[in-house]
Amino acid sequence: MLPGHFDSRTTNGDQGQGTITVNTGSRQKAGTTYMPSLTWRHNGPVWRIDAGFAHSKSTNHYRDIDKGYFNSSTTQRTGVTIAFQEIFYLRPRVIKVTDGTTGQPVDPYRLDSYVLNAANSDFWESADVQRSARLNLGRDFSIRGVPLALKFGGDVRNSIRDIRGGVVPYTFVGRDGLRSTTPSAAVSDDNAGLVLDEIFSQRVAPYGFPRIQYPSNFKYWELYSANPGYFTRDPNADYRNAVGRSKFAEEIISSVYVRGDASLFKRRLKLVGGVRAEQTNIKAQGPLTDPTRNYRRDAAGDVIPQRDANGNIIFTGTGVNRVPAPSLIEPATLPNPNGTGTISNALAQSSLTYLDRGQQTNKEYLRIFPNLNASFDLTDNLILRGAVYTSVGRPNFDQYAGGLTLPDTELPANPNSNRIGVNNAGIKAWSANTVNVRLEYYIRPVGEVSIGAFRRHVRDMFGSVVFQATPEFLSLYDLDQDLYEPYYVSTNHNIPGVVRMEGTEFNYRQSLTFLPQWARGVQVFANVTALRATGDATASFTNVQPRVYNWGVSLTRPNYNVRMNWNYRGVRRGALIAASPRSIEPNTFTYASKRLYIDLSGEYKLTRTLWLFGSMRNLNDATEDTKRYGPSTPAHARFLSREDFGSLWTVGLKGTF
Repeated sequence: MLPGHFDSRTTNGDQGQGTITVNTGSRQKAGTTYMPSLTWRHNGPVWRIDAGFAHSKSTNHYRDIDKGYFNSSTTQRTGVTIAFQEIFYLRPRVIKVTDGTTGQPVDPYRLDSYVLNAANSDFWESADVQRSARLNLGRDFSIRGVPLALKFGGDVRNSIRDIRGGVVPYTFVGRDGLRSTTPSAAVSDDNAGLVLDEIFSQRVAPYGFPRIQYPSNFKYWELYSANPGYFTRDPNADYRNAVGRSKFAEEIISSVYVRGDASLFKRRLKLVGGVRAEQTNIKAQGPLTDPTRNYRRDAAGDVIPQRDANGNIIFTGTGVNRVPAPSLIEPATLPNPNGTGTISNALAQSSLTYLDRGQQTNKEYLRIFPNLNASFDLTDNLILRGAVYTSVGRPNFDQYAGGLTLPDTELPANPNSNRIGVNNAGIKAWSANTVNVRLEYYIRPVGEVSIGAFRRHVRDMFGSVVFQATPEFLSLYDLDQDLYEPYYVSTNHNIPGVVRMEGTEFNYRQSLTFLPQWARGVQVFANVTALRATGDATASFTNVQPRVYNWGVSLTRPNYNVRMNWNYRGVRRGALIAASPRSIEPNTFTYASKRLYIDLSGEYKLTRTLWLFGSMRNLNDATEDTKRYGPSTPAHARFLSREDFGSLWTVGLKGTF
């Protein structure tokens, strides 16, 4: 954008350099969930024993073209001049679009101002399995009149995640086989008006915009079904998208613990302490990129050098014999899904160098969690509580199944390019040591008011790093030490330093027993939480919510219950945006704006064992706003985007048998 073409409330784009698009998306989501469990309890005169087993499986299936429509579609027009005027916090009040060549006005809200560009299918198959087994034993006894309790046991938790799918792009070229960026005529075969959604386009657009015409993903798919030659496909992109999504991870957490309880000073002081040990074992699979698999090799496994027309060996600039990629593999002769020609060389190369679940990761670690809890009855209804404990934040499964990119070992190591790229499977789960105090006052007959505070020291937060490979790191991926140790690794690591989090909480809950008999069962609650994070590593501790307010009311009767909750979230700071000399000042961040959610839920008893339930999430249709700004950004220029999810309604039956 040229100097002088913009100010804080006006943006005038360069002539003919603008692009306008209209996109639509649709998909069908289906899934199943089941979760049987079995529990056994024994309460004997000496020992208490409980044991249990649980199994759950949840699946998700995303579909589109097999249901008769594309997942997403794109229409586009390039070469236009765009001007935004009278900008306020939400959007420009005036938007002008003109043709960059003729200067004629272009209506951005009419679909026939655009051309058909592309569409895609995005299918997804995922399954999550959770299994657990536990055994706990405990008994009470006393030593010199002091009541004591001992409890010990263990459990095993198994989590499995399996994901497959992929994005399949379809590029529109029309009858003439040529892509267009501007509608040439009203009856052009690439004019987006061919797939106008007459029904959805009747809706008045939000945020003060006029009616906007949208493409129909159903018509778009019908156009492809009738004229597949109007679209081109890229089998190589299909393959790579499918491999990129294909991931598997399994985690087993085995734990044992011992816990002791003691009551002192006539049971006014209660102490609960213990230690828990957890052994975590993870195995995962993800995509593997290895460019060296594209070389011709002899029987000994050495690369066969490429020769010129005179038979002389061709050397690269680095002095290493290499075979140029295009000459490595003969063009494949598999039929093209479009029905024309054969699959390109690119697909054959990808099938060799980009492998489905070729990354194999194994990781295990042992963690110890001590804890101590204490409570002291100051009076019959006033209790002081305190706790000291250790907790962890485990990396998600993508840390282990995110994919592995290997360097070209026929080229020398380079810390900036030819290197290993992978999420660090050896990264530690971040740990936190917490001290918590709380004062509780119990209101007779049913109610509670409490105030608490905590301080938490968090270590081993995550950050990015480049370092030379070590034998320990290579062993996580079963990589040859002699071959890969000279190369650098681009990955993540545990950041030195400590983040200190401090928080306070106020909580109030009371049953309104003073109401008339017909209104009995009403309960109200409210709580406030305030957090603050400080320390050298706070940049990696994003999305801390500094203020959260909750309040609500419920009515509980023998045959039904109704609950309404309000949740208010203050402004939340997200990731730091890197400063640039031309436009972004230091200390510019992404922020999630404040918002208020209202939820309503209830249950009605149909029979002794069967209940009808329903809930309305986000009853007030609150939006999720995102802003980006720095210290000098004016208020009206901070808004970035808005997501309007609407209200989620759920109705169902539940029973106990």
